Amino acid sequence: MTEPAPAVARPPLPGDDGRRQLSARAVPYWRLGLALWLVPACIVATVVLILVDVSPALRVVLGVAAWAAAAAVIVLVPRIRRRIWWYAIGEEEVDLHEGLVVVTRTVVPMVRVQHVDLHRGPLSTRMGLAEIELHTAAGSVTIPALDAPEAERIRARVAVLARVPDDV
Repeated sequence: MTEPAPAVARPPLPGDDGRRQLSARAVPYWRLGLALWLVPACIVATVVLILVDVSPALRVVLGVAAWAAAAAVIVLVPRIRRRIWWYAIGEEEVDLHEGLVVVTRTVVPMVRVQHVDLHRGPLSTRMGLAEIELHTAAGSVTIPALDAPEAERIRARVAVLARVPDDV
């Protein structure tokens, strides 16, 4: 029997030591957003099932399946999304990690940041949340569902570290 190979120590990546999770309020915020989209979709599906010429048993099965799937998505997806999403703000980079099946890890060097936006919509403002969008020449990345004071702090810190003039 062969012994397993010794684990090779890999150096830590830039954001590995300063990981932060999104706000706990992200879960109800995302749930409400999903419900605002999925409930009308289920209502439309129910009406279509009523109008289509299929057996009553099939109508019930499809209708219950649609509503159960919507409920499962509304309950489970936001919790999983928050658990797998993290960010780290370093002196020289912003490190973002998201995804469950397809994992995306993005490292944005501070020297590449051209400007920083803070977004708050009516629902996120009511729930005390905001999101940060970092713009580079190659595109932009977003850190969603941050507590509003934390978002303000991050925006100001990234602006200073990236040497972005603060016009606000």
